[in-house]
Amino acid sequence: MEEGEKMAVLAETIVQVLVSDDVILPLAAEKIDEIVASIRNLECFVIENKVVFQGILHKQIFFVSTDSIVHHYGIDIPFSGFGDVPGVPAGMTCQLIPEIVFLDFKLVSPELLRENVVIDMGIIVLDMPSNVIEFTNTLPAKPLRFGKPGTVRVQGPNGGIPI
Repeated sequence: MEEGEKMAVLAETIVQVLVSDDVILPLAAEKIDEIVASIRNLECFVIENKVVFQGILHKQIFFVSTDSIVHHYGIDIPFSGFGDVPGVPAGMTCQLIPEIVFLDFKLVSPELLRENVVIDMGIIVLDMPSNVIEFTNTLPAKPLRFGKPGTVRVQGPNGGIPI
């Protein structure tokens, strides 16, 4: 590609990824106060007609223990997925734009937290071989309504306030 020449977009798509997990808390909890989630360490590569990606769903869990003290527990959950991009040749450059669109949780027992997260993964394939330039760890173009771009914050029932 010549200097000053623009890269053309070969394909764009959005796929959804469901990340379900059970978290064993280090202490017994009475309730979950808040969960802050973000996407980290995104990587992608293009194979013929597909983009394969992987990343880390990072969560910070704030919970109230049985002694009424608020504690913090951080956890990283690897995830992966792919998007169909018909007609795209292998080896092109890909760009990922993640957005957490849903986060739900339930304290199943004092030590067990069950969570479901849905991620919309925007995929863009450019007409440049991936050995020339690489686009990864890209934050959403528009800021999310929950703090930092790429971060979602959800609170427990009643905003984390005891009834």
